[in-house]
Amino acid sequence: MQRSADIAEAWNRKYPEQVVLVITKSPEGKVNIMAVGWVCLVSDAPPMFLVGIDDPAYTLELIRKTGEFVIAYPSQSMAQATLYAGTVHGHHEDKGKNSGLEFLPGTETSVPILADAVANFECKLVAEYRPGNCPLVTGEVIASHVNTDASVLRLVNWGPGYQLR
Repeated sequence: MQRSADIAEAWNRKYPEQVVLVITKSPEGKVNIMAVGWVCLVSDAPPMFLVGIDDPAYTLELIRKTGEFVIAYPSQSMAQATLYAGTVHGHHEDKGKNSGLEFLPGTETSVPILADAVANFECKLVAEYRPGNCPLVTGEVIASHVNTDASVLRLVNWGPGYQLR
């Protein structure tokens, strides 16, 4: 059974939802990370992701400059670092350095991958769309990596206010 509800109430029922870390790297070599909840697969041939990234975000600025990024699925042990990555702006802080996360070199891009993530996907920018107030970035996966420990579980957002576990 269903009843009418305002959009805010209905959105609060969407949980749990996935969260990813979008990793970028400036031309000067500064690593940036941003937590993103608006992410989905949009193609499997070729494999592509779609992510929603707010316009003023440093992450979007770097994707536009370099044309590459990594989508990393953080593990449950990365809750604090993920919260940090999603609540601090990269224009003002070196989030890659200050996050406490370990990075490894990417194999097909200049962007590093997250060492302890469940999975990493190196992407090349395909297109940017603006169907509403949030730009949507499409990236083609050109390399993928998985954690060698299959028991490592993904971090998930369980509710409003960043209930990460």
